[in-house]
Amino acid sequence: MGTRIHNVQVTQVVDGDTIEVRIDGRQEFVRLICVDTEESTPHPSPETAKPVTEAGLASAKLARDYFTQPNGQLCRVDLEFDTDDPPEVCLEAHRGNCSRLVCYVHRGDSLYNLYLIEEGWSPYFTKYGRSRLYDRAFTQAEFDAQIHQRGIWNPDVNENGASRNYSSLVAWWAYRASIIDEFRRLGSQSTAISIQLDYPQLLDAIDTHRDIWVFCDLQGGIRKRVEGGAIVFTGSRLFPLKLWIPTASSSDGPMLVRAIVSRYAGRGRGYAYIRGRVTMHRGLPQIVLRELSQLSDVPPLLAESDPRGDRAIDYPQQSVS
Repeated sequence: MGTRIHNVQVTQVVDGDTIEVRIDGRQEFVRLICVDTEESTPHPSPETAKPVTEAGLASAKLARDYFTQPNGQLCRVDLEFDTDDPPEVCLEAHRGNCSRLVCYVHRGDSLYNLYLIEEGWSPYFTKYGRSRLYDRAFTQAEFDAQIHQRGIWNPDVNENGASRNYSSLVAWWAYRASIIDEFRRLGSQSTAISIQLDYPQLLDAIDTHRDIWVFCDLQGGIRKRVEGGAIVFTGSRLFPLKLWIPTASSSDGPMLVRAIVSRYAGRGRGYAYIRGRVTMHRGLPQIVLRELSQLSDVPPLLAESDPRGDRAIDYPQQSVS
């Protein structure tokens, strides 16, 4: 069992996989972990947004019905995090790219995340890692929903509008999940830290003036090219890290940029291990990447023992959690 916060009041149902709750008098948005329902409202940036679909509208209605009591009021729930860290640590560390809490939501004996997958309104969403707590249940629920063509798995649901290509997406998510699982299994045997879960250690490294290894997601690719270099942002709004690649002064710079664009960004492998010294630059932690040996696909202990340590290393894909 993960860390739980009990008896939390739901104050708004945003869509199929997002609710708003009140914790200790403050409002918090909660993004349901390991699920990803389709969209029910247009995104402010339509050029990068997922489309609104019939399945998205249906999942939003399902969420409203699920969290509404017979008297019309929204219910109370328990929040459960994917680790057993103290509640104060979970409330700080278990947040997504938009600063929302990322967790499981229980109403009584019912786990809403599982219910969504069982009813077919969400796949088992492993893009950011498989569930530490409910992997078997989520996997079986997706299997049952898919073979019985429930929800999104029914080709008739979105036949008159937009839809998502789950055959492609699920395979890509599983690939990313396998990389995360490798970090989870071997990370404790190395010196690598996670931006999301170990951010205080990253900040401490600024004062100690030492090189560290950081496990980070480079899916966003090169954010900005300027004279003399390229900028990559990784982490999140709450846990940012900037990578600076001085292409003009580093002979490896252009190859580092090429690796990020062709290997990690977009629908690539996403996750990588970055080594360097953390400094503060314009209010943000930053690592300067000058050499290919600072970028690797494998945990640092494995990378350091590889004779090709002066280049990015390919590591066989394994299955993840």
